[in-house]
Amino acid sequence: MSAPHTEISRPEVSAPNPPEFEIVAQKAKQSFGYINFTVLQWINERHALKRIYSTHPDNYPVGGEKIMTRNAPWPTTVVESRQPYASWNIDELKSTYTDAPWLIELGIHQTICVPIFNEGGRTVAALNFSGGRDQYDHKMLEEMKELAEREGTEAFRAYIGCR
Repeated sequence: MSAPHTEISRPEVSAPNPPEFEIVAQKAKQSFGYINFTVLQWINERHALKRIYSTHPDNYPVGGEKIMTRNAPWPTTVVESRQPYASWNIDELKSTYTDAPWLIELGIHQTICVPIFNEGGRTVAALNFSGGRDQYDHKMLEEMKELAEREGTEAFRAYIGCR
């Protein structure tokens, strides 16, 4: 199965990482590890994910975007159903992400995206954990949800407040 159509834009140079997310990245590294960790802002009007933080800015620059089709699994799960979206293996990566070859080249075999909600309960962003083969499990997913709810929400609110 191939991934749904997604338009990807990558700036020539990554914008700087906002400092609000440093503590979230540090806690994620200590608790779960990652090959890449990104924070993605959901822009509903354009049905787009905008990368606002990245630990791999050369490959996944801050400011890059993915415009997704309306019925794609990722936005249906994370935005509409307000649930995490997990790709537990390479086959699932390939069926979700058009950039799966780049992910796999980096050694990424799993991704877990955990939503961040605003005060009204709408998905406004997501923490995206990208790891190696069998790096993450369902117990970690619950802990990732806690990180998103506490530190992720606080960091996102601070980030929005500075813009």
